[in-house]
Amino acid sequence: MVYKALAPQSDRDELTNLLNSLPLAERKKKTFFITLFLVVLLTLLTTKQILFIYLHENSNVSLILGLIAPLVHIYIIRELLLSHRLAYKILPFLSVLALFRPENRIVPDMYMYLCMAVLSGALYLFLFPQKEQLEFHTQ
Repeated sequence: MVYKALAPQSDRDELTNLLNSLPLAERKKKTFFITLFLVVLLTLLTTKQILFIYLHENSNVSLILGLIAPLVHIYIIRELLLSHRLAYKILPFLSVLALFRPENRIVPDMYMYLCMAVLSGALYLFLFPQKEQLEFHTQ
């Protein structure tokens, strides 16, 4: 294998983890527009949340607590743009969890969260098939 020649014995697990968290280039090209659509959806929802917090939160504590979700969204946007496995793995779970909050059950947001959950789950299965993942060889 290529990674045996590139990494010394002590760094093989780290290299295996890095290779498992990045998709193949041709799959990444095929799903570029879908990933871009996910980024746009997440950016719209994040902007809406930040504006709502800015306009309606009165205390510093509620302001800080309200910014947790947008900060997580910004991190996921970064991971999506870098095509890291973590973003595609977490986004379906967080999108479904967001539907438990009453303010996310209004009509456009609900469909946006459902769309993000389905698309990111499908992209995760397409970009990172289980049979192609490298196994760790620890001593």
